[in-house]
Amino acid sequence: MKTFRRFDLRNRYYFITVVTYKRENILLNDLKLFWNSWFGPLPKAWVILADHFHSIIKIDKISISEIMHKFKITYSRHCRDKYRKGRVWQNRYWDHIIRNQDDLNRHLDYIHYNPVKHGIVQDPFEYNHSSLTDYYKEGYYNRDWGIKNILEFDGDYGE
Repeated sequence: MKTFRRFDLRNRYYFITVVTYKRENILLNDLKLFWNSWFGPLPKAWVILADHFHSIIKIDKISISEIMHKFKITYSRHCRDKYRKGRVWQNRYWDHIIRNQDDLNRHLDYIHYNPVKHGIVQDPFEYNHSSLTDYYKEGYYNRDWGIKNILEFDGDYGE
């Protein structure tokens, strides 16, 4: 396999997408396992679906590669010990360095609208496995956000 090099910028936000192996629906089976597998900074924004998750993480002392490597290894080891054998994650993950406030806003919207995009709910506030309610409480979103209009997103988000 070729060596894949990532930019290692500190004190920056990264948007991350990670997908399960063969898109197996396993992530919602044990959310405690998911959260206990994080090493380093916890995501500032996130959505967990059955076969993938998106998050925004601020990188400080350790690289995004190290954070994701340790997360995937820890989650895989505990998942295999507790539930199943075999691969858990697709190779690699998608990352995007957040460039400015508009870019951050667009990626926050993408994360929080993702359960609607995938047809799981019609109201993004009805989905419990995201940081949307935290951002709503902080005044970032109105309660009718994502319900009145279908949102469209240009660009690549690693799905």
